[in-house]
Amino acid sequence: MIGRNAEIALLSGLIAESRTGRGNAVVVYGEAGIGKSALLAQAARAAGDDVLVLRITGVEAEAELPFAALHLLLRPARHLVAGLPEAQRAALLGAFGESQGGAQDRFLVGLAVLTLLAELAEERPLLCLIDDVQWLDRASADALVFAARRLGAERITMILAARDDGAQPPVDGVPELRLAGLDRADCERLLAGSAADLVPEARDRVIEEAEGNPLALLEFAAALDPEQRAGRLAPLPLQAPRLPLPGRLEQSLRATIRRLPEATQLLLLVAAAEGSGSLELVLRAAEGFGAGLADLEPGERHHLVQVSDGRLRFRHPLVKTAAYHEAPLARRVAAHHALADALDGDEHADRRAWHLSAAAVGPDEEISDVLAAAGERARRRGSHASAATAYERAAQLTVDQGRRARRLAAAAEAAMGAGQLARAGAAADRGRRLTGDPVVLARLVAVRAAVDSEHGSPTPAALIDAAAGIARTAPADAASLLATAAAEAWFAGDHAALGRAAQLLESVVPGDDPVAGTVRGMERVAAGDPAAGLPLMRAAISPRAATDPVAGTYAVFSALMTGDDEAACELAAARVAACREQGLIGALPHALQLLTQAQLLRGRHAEAAESGAEAWRIAHDTGQAGRLRHLHGILAWLAAVEGEDDTCVRLARQADGAARERHGSGWGGCALILLDLVRARYDAAAERMERILDGPLGHTVIVTFAMADHVEACARLGDPGRAARTSARFDAWAAASGRPGGAAVAHRCRALLAPRGEAEPHYRAALEWHARGGRVFEHARTELLYGEWLRRARRRSDAGAQLRSAMGRFAALGAAPWAERARTELAATGARADLPELGVAAKPLDALTPQELQVVRLAATGATNRQIGAQLFLSPRTVGFHLYKAYPKLGISSRADLAGLDLGRPA
Repeated sequence: MIGRNAEIALLSGLIAESRTGRGNAVVVYGEAGIGKSALLAQAARAAGDDVLVLRITGVEAEAELPFAALHLLLRPARHLVAGLPEAQRAALLGAFGESQGGAQDRFLVGLAVLTLLAELAEERPLLCLIDDVQWLDRASADALVFAARRLGAERITMILAARDDGAQPPVDGVPELRLAGLDRADCERLLAGSAADLVPEARDRVIEEAEGNPLALLEFAAALDPEQRAGRLAPLPLQAPRLPLPGRLEQSLRATIRRLPEATQLLLLVAAAEGSGSLELVLRAAEGFGAGLADLEPGERHHLVQVSDGRLRFRHPLVKTAAYHEAPLARRVAAHHALADALDGDEHADRRAWHLSAAAVGPDEEISDVLAAAGERARRRGSHASAATAYERAAQLTVDQGRRARRLAAAAEAAMGAGQLARAGAAADRGRRLTGDPVVLARLVAVRAAVDSEHGSPTPAALIDAAAGIARTAPADAASLLATAAAEAWFAGDHAALGRAAQLLESVVPGDDPVAGTVRGMERVAAGDPAAGLPLMRAAISPRAATDPVAGTYAVFSALMTGDDEAACELAAARVAACREQGLIGALPHALQLLTQAQLLRGRHAEAAESGAEAWRIAHDTGQAGRLRHLHGILAWLAAVEGEDDTCVRLARQADGAARERHGSGWGGCALILLDLVRARYDAAAERMERILDGPLGHTVIVTFAMADHVEACARLGDPGRAARTSARFDAWAAASGRPGGAAVAHRCRALLAPRGEAEPHYRAALEWHARGGRVFEHARTELLYGEWLRRARRRSDAGAQLRSAMGRFAALGAAPWAERARTELAATGARADLPELGVAAKPLDALTPQELQVVRLAATGATNRQIGAQLFLSPRTVGFHLYKAYPKLGISSRADLAGLDLGRPA
């Protein structure tokens, strides 16, 4: 390795770190021929005999074969598959086509990979080398990247290499190492060893043309004949310098291939078309061209290919590309036909399908059917990206427009399942132009709406129209579309669409359907009639919610909207538990988001931080941009409570419905209002709240509860009349909710707006309602405001009691600026005002990270590291690492000591 000392040192350092249990991953980017593969080979050589090296290389011809790369990588770990947690084992065996189960959550396979690699690394340190990532099948790539992001406590180093073509990198969320070209001195050293007979003029020209690319240096030098090497003729028979380097390099390789015997060219063409390197298959397919084993010799002699262990390998992927594209189209088509004919048996069905696809030069219904069948097999195995490609290609080859539209619908749904939003939307749009079939249109509209929603532009009206078209023939599908449409309309502030969704939903489901009841209640609330809406939503909180994902989500939402925080916490926790038990990693962030909201409103801020952090990690790792926007808003509100100003502002700007104040939950906007309020920026708080109340989010959960912030801001500005309408709206909601917390805050608002002499009865009533239950944070705020009122009434002793209680509650919640505000007021009464330690109620948990908190709580229940890992989507060793870090913080030394601590409940 010439000129790569720094890169070698970096990779060697990562491998050394992983030996000590500090797992890591890195992706090496670089152009073709820059030396990525050589660097990975050097890492393998330097790893040491005690390190187990697993290595795979992406193969372009296998890019659409579901889990092909993963199957190959995990061969040394197959003896450990039986010991995986049940859901992970089922997902992995299903992915490999070894079980008949349905499609699994696509991220559960990644968790199985992590667990399997971690188990293997218990035997000896592990080095995983994944080359040509850009050609891995998408399902394998997703699983490996999911695992790569979670290697923190494993004895594993994962090094991935990918071609840098200027497009979106194939690996996200993994540290990068980018390879630059060699400098001139290193180029000269490389040529000195491989082309020492070049005269200086020829050497200089080769270096200039190669632009520091090692493969180009070697190829361009090898392409020179003796006269050119001696400098007696034009140095290089290359393209004009303005042609990009990869193009010049391929042209040089194609020129080399053209000089080979025709039979050798044909054999190399078949090998390039075959792609996987099976010598037996290549020779069988090449028989029809009159080419055989002896014809490989010229290719080997020119160092274009090498053969060993029954495998034919091209020296570099660019050689394979050149061998393929040097042949005319007719020969390429013939090569794929020959390979398809040579692949018989069910085990080769997918390979055969893709060779037939490559051989098709126009519509062909028979090949279309073969590809559609391949897509269905990929879908059943959970390889959504491969399924999407197969369905799309099948659609291209389909003559009948109706069948083409159905296949595009399948492609769009599969692409959505793979997280490929742009691809899903494009397929849906193409399909919608081809059909008037209401069932197919409903499928296509559902995908398009999901894509639009993820981008922050929901289209509920389109969903409702599609549902109307299938209401009689497919009522269950129509109900699903309408449930989605109602949620979209709620957050978009589209009251007309919400009303249409409610009316149509009531016509396609039984009269006692809880989702229909919730949607009608939402419509009434959004129309400004909580007295009619909230009882409907309250009635929709049914036992069915525990088993049905849609009903469960709506039940949590109903509990939140009606102010039943305890029920919201219980229902959301049940949804989280169901997602964990069923391995629904993709659905878990939404369930955790609902739990985080419920915990925040309930006053369980430490638990909310724990749930929110896990939701954010998984949403980030699974590419759920829309979910992240909502989570940013919720976490911004928590940051406002805790006085983390910069964090609050940053998160709120990233949140959906915060900076733009549209299409989202509104948590980010309300977070900024709360921050303005505690920092005494009352004008800013009032103005921001008025914009939100008049916008599309004015009826949503957090905005409803934040109306009290507007009342307080206006009261502190000395302009109570400005908040009269807001107070009346909140009064109406509080009366309809029937919750003590709502009644308490309503009385507090009345106290703030009342003349000074009439405020105290409302403060006292508020405290009486708080004592019956409700939100701790709001209870403390009432005490703070009442204490301030009492101090200004010169009732210092009474004020001190309220302010001291408020300060204690705020401190226990970690609400630093609010606790400081109470302390300042308390000091003004002349009383001793020492601020309690923040988060004291959470002792001894205050020193733990959110993930450590999750782990110790589960460990305290008696769960093993393996069981905890299965629930939290971590490896058992990572669980052990978190416990090891948590014990000193808790002042204990073993798992048994956890039983003596008050750790609260696991989320």
